[in-house]
Amino acid sequence: AGAVFVQRYGHQVVVSYGSSAGELAACVCAAGMADTSELVKLELTGRPAAMRELVRQATGEAAAPGGCLLAGGAWWCGAAADRVIVLSEPRCGARLRGHLAGRAARLGCDLRDRTSEWAAITVLGLATNRVLASLGVFGASSDPHAVAPFTSCPLAGAETLWLLESAHRAVALVRAEDADLAWHAIEHAGRPQHICCVGQDAVDRYTLLERHAA
Repeated sequence: AGAVFVQRYGHQVVVSYGSSAGELAACVCAAGMADTSELVKLELTGRPAAMRELVRQATGEAAAPGGCLLAGGAWWCGAAADRVIVLSEPRCGARLRGHLAGRAARLGCDLRDRTSEWAAITVLGLATNRVLASLGVFGASSDPHAVAPFTSCPLAGAETLWLLESAHRAVALVRAEDADLAWHAIEHAGRPQHICCVGQDAVDRYTLLERHAA
């Protein structure tokens, strides 16, 4: 689809589909979808008490089931009382993985790197919530306040975990083998909102706009 790739942190990353400025404009006015599979995806499992202590040591806070928190440049997502998913940018992934490995071992928890096994698709922009509502992420009510920040909603029959970062950004996590199905499901649901494919340049610029607006 005209994607321009570069190598970053050992991953092939789409920087644009021909016009970074046009892709940014799409996010500002409608919605964009980006392959962000380069995100480091760590899965922590263990006894609920040990998991609570591990997250507390790493972040100083708690990640309740269905909840999420941003700490140390990573998202900590409570998939269940005995399972936490951690997402971070590749540039700090190795450091985070190293720190967690030692803590997890001491507390009897298991750490698995799912980066290559799971794909990540980011939906971002003004119409993000309308796209997610069309996908059924918010349930029958289509109310974004009716679901937890970290929730599950299948895409094209494939198990999908959703991190709802804000009203303007969400990340879908699926098995790598289901990525094509998930991508096309999001693209189809987003057509009424004029969703378009965007690269990392547009994602980075939109992130800066969000920070300035906050």
